[in-house]
Amino acid sequence: MKHEKDNRKNLKNIICIVLIVILLAVLLLTLYLENRNFSKEVFVAIEEYNKLSKQIIVEDSVFLEETEDEKVKELITSLRNKYGLNKNNFGFFYYNINTREYYFYNENKYFTAASTVKVPVAMYYYDKINKGELTLDTTFTYKSGNFEPGGGDVTNKYKVGSSIPLSILLEELIVDSDNTANNILISNIGWKQYRKEIAKLSDRELKSQFYASNVTCPTYSYDVIKYLYNHSDEYTTLIEDMKISSFGKYLKEYIDYDVAHKYGSYGGYVHDYGIIYGKQTYLVGVFTKGLNNAPTIIANIGKQLVETVEKKEE
Repeated sequence: MKHEKDNRKNLKNIICIVLIVILLAVLLLTLYLENRNFSKEVFVAIEEYNKLSKQIIVEDSVFLEETEDEKVKELITSLRNKYGLNKNNFGFFYYNINTREYYFYNENKYFTAASTVKVPVAMYYYDKINKGELTLDTTFTYKSGNFEPGGGDVTNKYKVGSSIPLSILLEELIVDSDNTANNILISNIGWKQYRKEIAKLSDRELKSQFYASNVTCPTYSYDVIKYLYNHSDEYTTLIEDMKISSFGKYLKEYIDYDVAHKYGSYGGYVHDYGIIYGKQTYLVGVFTKGLNNAPTIIANIGKQLVETVEKKEE
């Protein structure tokens, strides 16, 4: 089986190289016939070739079909039995960026999102910054209805009436999971509009309850994280903040790799989701309800998931 897989991969690479060489030759001929600055355009064409070859040959995931990962499925089934996880209290997603292997469990179950919603809220504001509609120095007024107990400097050091720069709100939102910062940013958008805006990060048809309350499901959260990964250049600060959030707990606790993640905990709902930058890159989400030891379960799932996947890759 390994030889067959290697042969298929080699064949794909050969086909890619041939197609790129043909494309390059056609491009150069076209430029020559159009009497353009040939030497300059040759350099540009070579740069494009290098980019294409890196994307298609080195990553080699463009041509792979998405397939369910049987090893991850076996692992999650085993952990479900061990921890008493079922469709009432557990949801999960896994996606390997490089191999395009995936596994989802109870993916359409809606859970109270808790602080996991802070990632799409932050993405909304970084989009505004990238479009030039806001800057990191734009200030927002801390109103009396914005206060919510919790960690973070906005909640514990600022007073009602303060004008707070967006840079501080976004950092506190993720690094310290500041609830008051989150409320300030959401109230600036308006509840109904905010739900509509963050729904745009997914192409799925979301249930009416998504627009009426702070809920999520594994598929929506997967779409958010995959969009974040695919547009990493637009969210560099957010991703760096996510890497240092959660104080090394949850998915990150037993993993030595960088993990850009965001936990959520409220009323018995405890979740974590994000990007694990391992030997390959994995998108992972764990969602729980009413489990006494949820943080430990999430940490163990993260550890065993990475061990299982990377053992398979050897």
